[in-house]
Amino acid sequence: MGALAHYLESEGIPTTQISLIREHTEIIRPPRALWVPFELGRPLGAPDAADFQRRVLLEALELLETSEGPVLRDFTEEAPGDGPGAEYGEKGLACPASFAPPPGNETGERALVSAFRREVAELRPWYDLNLKRRGRSTVGYFGPEDALELLSRLALGEAIDVPVHNFDLATALRLAATDLRTFYYEAVLARPGSIGLSGASAFKQWFWNKTAAGRLLRVVKERCAEEEDEALRMTGEIFLVPMDQA
Repeated sequence: MGALAHYLESEGIPTTQISLIREHTEIIRPPRALWVPFELGRPLGAPDAADFQRRVLLEALELLETSEGPVLRDFTEEAPGDGPGAEYGEKGLACPASFAPPPGNETGERALVSAFRREVAELRPWYDLNLKRRGRSTVGYFGPEDALELLSRLALGEAIDVPVHNFDLATALRLAATDLRTFYYEAVLARPGSIGLSGASAFKQWFWNKTAAGRLLRVVKERCAEEEDEALRMTGEIFLVPMDQA
């Protein structure tokens, strides 16, 4: 959007935008941008919070009053439900499974892969229960077992020389990581009361700090950085681990 803003401004059309990743905006330097401290995918902060969303939009539009740029302003309010004492109240996330510790005879990546396999097996019944209740799932191409197999092999440094589900390896890796996070999230949803309005933030903290899956994705990210394939390196750098969790 920042690059598009430069083009539109060159044609005499004033622009303003909302930025979710400040580092990218600092590099692209669009004419006017409002950085917001919200979850990716939530540029207005929170659903069903019309007054708050209006304040975000008005502050972004106010930047049009500046004639020279680039201007990068910070939005200083937390989204409803994200901060302590938020007016909408915050419900935490309760993990629906107590993961068993890894066996003592395994170390390093192999111990991590074993822990990852146990997590997927223990979460599978919760995911299936959520699927039965809702009648649908947003897990796409890679079921949990397929994602487990691909990510585990990459974490262990094992070669994968054939297309996976007819995708090149970089695309397969990106889709598998996305579907894996979705599997964990939908499994957690099966526990009543686990997720409140701030559930996306709570899930993010739980997934990246409490699960073997989160730790394993960091290992895969490091593996990708060592690859000669530029697409794999880019996938590891951008798509596997959020910038604030890398």
